[in-house]
Amino acid sequence: MNVINGSYHEGEQYFILDTDQLKIGDIILEHGYAKHSDVICSQTGSRYSHAMIYVGGTIIEATLDGGVFSRVPNRSAVRDINDFKVLRLKETADVNMFLHITDYARSLLGSKYSVAQALSVKGGRSLQNIYQNSRKQFCSRLVAQSYAKGGVILVQDVNFCSPADIERSDKLFEVPDAVRLASAYEAQHALAVSPHSEHAKNTVKFIDFSLKILKKHGVKSVGTPDGEVLIMTLNDISQAVYENSSNHSLDEELTQAMHDSGYLDHIDIDRKVNSFRYNYDQFKLMLDTTSSQEVMFEVLSDEFYQVCLGFSARLQSYINGRENHRKFSLKYTEAELLIARTMLQCLYDRIVIIEKCTANKNFSGFKDINKACNDMLKLNHSYNLKML
Repeated sequence: MNVINGSYHEGEQYFILDTDQLKIGDIILEHGYAKHSDVICSQTGSRYSHAMIYVGGTIIEATLDGGVFSRVPNRSAVRDINDFKVLRLKETADVNMFLHITDYARSLLGSKYSVAQALSVKGGRSLQNIYQNSRKQFCSRLVAQSYAKGGVILVQDVNFCSPADIERSDKLFEVPDAVRLASAYEAQHALAVSPHSEHAKNTVKFIDFSLKILKKHGVKSVGTPDGEVLIMTLNDISQAVYENSSNHSLDEELTQAMHDSGYLDHIDIDRKVNSFRYNYDQFKLMLDTTSSQEVMFEVLSDEFYQVCLGFSARLQSYINGRENHRKFSLKYTEAELLIARTMLQCLYDRIVIIEKCTANKNFSGFKDINKACNDMLKLNHSYNLKML
């Protein structure tokens, strides 16, 4: 993620990703402005020093300062329209391909970033052999390994590759018009301090606390579909709790670490930052100030689109969390369920308001949104989610 001198400069042009053009699984390449970015570009012969995956509503990336984390795509801006490039798979044979790709990318959240392994991409096979079985990440490895889990080999070596290697993959094509000029407001928003950045820092703190606690209890590894692995990711930490569910001290200490690190502070952040979305009168007032029915429809469509992007993942997260808590009945699983329930509740409340605002509109587009809202609410009700 780029920060241009740390702030927005009035009068300068900035460019952002056009989220309307993005599809799940898209690969985003970025030209960074830090000194190490220039080195990467020079050594690999590419304009781009960073690679990310769009998973629908959010981007997952591995960065030097935060490890693997997710963020929203409108929180980054570049100086030149060519400093972003969006790549998309030419052929999709399996309808579940992108589900496997994005699920794996999400499973890496919390992974540590390895500078040494990123540098070893150009360091020769003897150096790479030292890190061959490492689970640490860097940006292009995350992208290539995630695609490999979906059955797509983008580059010659998915463990040691650069953004340039991904850019040159013959299995990808560039998505036209995926980058556009940002308005002054959009640029300011993109370059402002983000609550998502604070959450990324808190996540790193939680993982560091957790690894120390697990080490104290003699827990170093967990079982995965790929075999026994050293604990590194958020998923690994949860799995360690499940596998050691009889250790109540471990359960209590890890749950306390979740609270102490600030990891739980993000779960209703949108409700605090964008309170109008959760209050019918405020939301309706915002709509009533639009200049025409067409503009009102665009605003509603954008709000509904944002809800749709996260709905399935959050619903599944809630279902999984509820099942885990029923199975283990731990303080840790209770906290996990709180996260999933609160984040799903946010979407549920937004759907209720959007449905109400489109209920008596005769324009066909409004009717389509209203029907989709009601379908989503019925799905919630089928899981007894009406009163979360």
